[in-house]
Order: sequence, then structure tokens, then C-alpha cells
Amino acid sequence: ETATPSPKHGPPSKEFVQKYKMELITKVADPDPLFDLLLHKKVLSDHSYSEIKALPTDEKKMSKLLMGPYLEAKPACDIVYDFLKKEQPYLVFDLLKGEELCH
Repeated sequence: ETATPSPKHGPPSKEFVQKYKMELITKVADPDPLFDLLLHKKVLSDHSYSEIKALPTDEKKMSKLLMGPYLEAKPACDIVYDFLKKEQPYLVFDLLKGEELCH
């Protein structure tokens, strides 16, 4: 038998971020603490952070973050995924639950 990852653990962070990009853009509530964390962890430069924070809506901010080059590296995706699991677990749960229902 091949071992399949348990749904409790979910997909690898980069796969999660790539796969649910559109959902994350529209559904992440109050992303500002995430941007603060990404700045602190040096994923975002001061310039990128300022550019993102200057955007008028959370949706536009998340779009710039997820569609830009910022999350190309797996460690950056790990930070985003861990943040969402901790701060907005219902969102991660709903996305992963929806995936299970499709199979």
C-alpha cells in the first residue's frame, strides 16, 4: 500500500497556496497581521510591504501578495499556511474539506 497523507495534515504549504490562490484572495479576512509577519520574516521588503499596505481593499492586497513573486519559495508559503492554520483555521478547513468532497 502506498501511504497517502492524512487530510488532517493537508497538502504541502506551497501546493495549498498555489491551488487556493483565488479563494485566498477573496476569503482571507484582515490580512494585515499576515503582511506584518511576512515583513518581520523578511519575505517582504519594506518597499513591497508599503506597496501592498497602500492598496485600498483586503482583496487587492491579497491579490498583489499571491500573484506577485513574493511566495515563490516554499519557506514563504510555509509562513502563510501556518499563519492561516493558526489565525483562520475555519478557512483552511473549509478549503480542504471542499477538496475531499470533490474526490
